[in-house]
Amino acid sequence: MIVAALAVSIGVLVTDPDVVAGRQLPGIALAVAAAVLLVVAGRFGRATVVAIGVLDVVTLAWTSSPIALLPLLAVALFRLVYRSEDRSVIWFGSLVAIVVAGSGAQVGGEPFWFEWVTDAAVLLLPIAAADARRSDLRRRADEVERQVAERLQAERLRIAYDLHDIVAHSLSAITVQSGIAAHVFERDPAAAHSALVEINDVGRRSLDELRSLLGLLRSDESVPLRPVPTATTALSDVVVAAAGHSRAVEVVEDGDYPAGVAESTVVTVHRIVHECLVNVARHAGAVPAVVRLRHGDGGVHVTVSNDAPATARVAVPGTGIGLLAIRERAELLGGTVHAGPADDGGFAVRAFVPYQLPDGRGA
Repeated sequence: MIVAALAVSIGVLVTDPDVVAGRQLPGIALAVAAAVLLVVAGRFGRATVVAIGVLDVVTLAWTSSPIALLPLLAVALFRLVYRSEDRSVIWFGSLVAIVVAGSGAQVGGEPFWFEWVTDAAVLLLPIAAADARRSDLRRRADEVERQVAERLQAERLRIAYDLHDIVAHSLSAITVQSGIAAHVFERDPAAAHSALVEINDVGRRSLDELRSLLGLLRSDESVPLRPVPTATTALSDVVVAAAGHSRAVEVVEDGDYPAGVAESTVVTVHRIVHECLVNVARHAGAVPAVVRLRHGDGGVHVTVSNDAPATARVAVPGTGIGLLAIRERAELLGGTVHAGPADDGGFAVRAFVPYQLPDGRGA
């Protein structure tokens, strides 16, 4: 930019017939001096702009060049405004532009007001361009910061959901199994031993997943905490992971996923089933439960219901994060989740997860 401005000034000094004969070389020397000053002392900002403005007026008065050092002054004004976050530089640069244009108009050959307005407009244009460019960059930076903040918030929510899945689900399973072990310890040692083995397995898996989560927090790489279910994953595997082998869970699936169904739909369905079965174990105990999947034209209807507890149980307080998580997962895909007590004293969760997003894209 500086080289181009210097070339324009020198070119006009050499070729324009209005330049006073014999004064081209001094004018070129002044132009080179202004360019060197702009390169070497450009960081000084306002002082550099004033110095080049003075050299421009001197060059114009000495050589009668129609543009003198206006291109170099325009570059100096652009850099001054572009590099500073202080809004006062705009007013300072505009004042310099008007004063230099007025001073140059007094020694120019054109009518004073015409030349003043023309030169002032030429010098004010780079100030406006620099301010617009700076504002655009600031808007882009703000947008990037906003997107980063949104992604961080989404990541925090995802980690909170995963922490809930790991800690709350595992502790619920451990609580249920330890209760069984304590209840049958004396009269059925084999069942107590089986429950203790299950507690050991759940605890070990939980530790492994927590280590994975901590590794994710310590690194920039996105490492999944568990295998992501796909359309080919058996629903029975999800049931076993949530309820174990010791509980009676009936799985009824009417129809199949259509070809090309997105993983987000399948993952959401499996997370709903997993969360509901863990909640059954936590709040109702080892009661029978039924998982029903009915595939329709637009999506899959999921129902997870359980019988009422055979005996009165002490209420286990919950955080509500689990149901909130599956509701948000379904709503992100345009689905719904409804949960509440059943007529027979049990509990039921009914959800609908579409195969397609509301705008028609793959879910």
